[in-house]
Amino acid sequence: MTSWRTTRRAALRMGAAAAALMLTGSAPALSAAASPAVRQPNILFILVDDMGFADLSISGNRLVATPNIDALARDGMVMTQFYNAAPICSPSRAGFMTGQFPAANRFVTFIAHRRRNEQFGQAHWLDPQIPVLPRALKSVGYATGHFGKWHLGGGRDIGDAPLPSAYGIDESYTQFEGLGPRLLPNDLDGDLARQSAQLGQGPIDWAPRAEVTARFVDKTLDFVRRHRDGPWFAQLWLDDVHTPWKPNAEQIAAVKGKGKNEAEDRFLAVLVAMDAQIGRLMEGLRQAGALDNTLIVFTSDNGPTVGAQTPGSAGPYRGRKASLYEGGVRQPLIVRWPGQVKPGSWDATTVTQAVDLFPTLARIAGAAAPEGVDGIDIGRAWRGSPLMKRPDLYMHVARPAAEAQFGPLYSIRSGAWKLLMNADGSGMELYNIDDDPREQDDRVTQNADVTKRLSAKLSAWIAKLPTPGPAVGKAMQ
Repeated sequence: MTSWRTTRRAALRMGAAAAALMLTGSAPALSAAASPAVRQPNILFILVDDMGFADLSISGNRLVATPNIDALARDGMVMTQFYNAAPICSPSRAGFMTGQFPAANRFVTFIAHRRRNEQFGQAHWLDPQIPVLPRALKSVGYATGHFGKWHLGGGRDIGDAPLPSAYGIDESYTQFEGLGPRLLPNDLDGDLARQSAQLGQGPIDWAPRAEVTARFVDKTLDFVRRHRDGPWFAQLWLDDVHTPWKPNAEQIAAVKGKGKNEAEDRFLAVLVAMDAQIGRLMEGLRQAGALDNTLIVFTSDNGPTVGAQTPGSAGPYRGRKASLYEGGVRQPLIVRWPGQVKPGSWDATTVTQAVDLFPTLARIAGAAAPEGVDGIDIGRAWRGSPLMKRPDLYMHVARPAAEAQFGPLYSIRSGAWKLLMNADGSGMELYNIDDDPREQDDRVTQNADVTKRLSAKLSAWIAKLPTPGPAVGKAMQ
């Protein structure tokens, strides 16, 4: 087993891409951790918006350090074959919440205004009748809270979406992509905050964008302190590294000149500021006496913001946000759980996806196994026994035809193989991810038997999906 210290020293000697690649290599089986917990742990799920695989120090960032997030990894496990359920905000989040491949629930792109949603066959909000993680945990005694970005319904011209409480969430404090109590930025040029305010549906606070994450951390810590007898479940969904980047003077001064241009300096500034808030959160948990009995899961919802010259790094991987290539959907997953997850461990073997979070956490919390989920319980891997095989993973994203350069719209990961294609079978690409994680060697012709088998599976899955919207047909292919 490769130790954290050895991995860290090697990373410091290597460039970002090489360091990230090192984290994807094979490793011996991890030794088992301690026996199962004797009581329900508190659970904290931190989800960062638009953070790429190599934006953290642990995965290759040499421009700035993220010491507090690194500490989560040092005290726990890094899983390097973790996949989002989709390469874009709303369906990715729906996958975490439901344990189901989001396309089956009409989650195929980000929730926008009604006309665009209908154009792409995208639901206006997540159906509250679907079993979801917060409600499952609430049913076995957890206090539940959501703080930060929502983007599962509400905002723009959609003021009739269910509030977070409809999903089993006791307390929420979100932003312009959700309803209920929320915090809106008062220094952005766009209309999203103004549109949100006009919708009503909850008390509204205002603050500069650079202060928003601190306010969400404050709300999370207040929730924790009021439920210190536990158990509690909190979602802290941050959007610092999503555009626009609006650091304050102090935040930009801390990184001035570290990027190749002003835009990258702004990106690095909000990344470092977010890491500092994670450190403040951990100290707050410690002072509340909650840190030792809290299971922390940390990852990103999709790859870095689109654009060849845009800040944010997918490391060695091809593609970015909105793409089904590895750079759009592959992230490091950090799990910290004292007494259960071995500190300094990393798992480069287990292939896991966002849909696994619901069944895994439900079982740990003692909730009934959710029905109809696509995910599996990966708790054994967290305790040191990597999973050598799993059911196939399916993904879909809807995009305008003008974004065809981002690659095909559907994919399947089956064992080492990954096939991408469009609904009509065009644009097929086949990669052996174990041998070719950069997706440079298309094996469609060389491995025709694999191509035939996986394309048949993927076509069968596509045929079961809801009928797409009127503009998702040939124009989307």
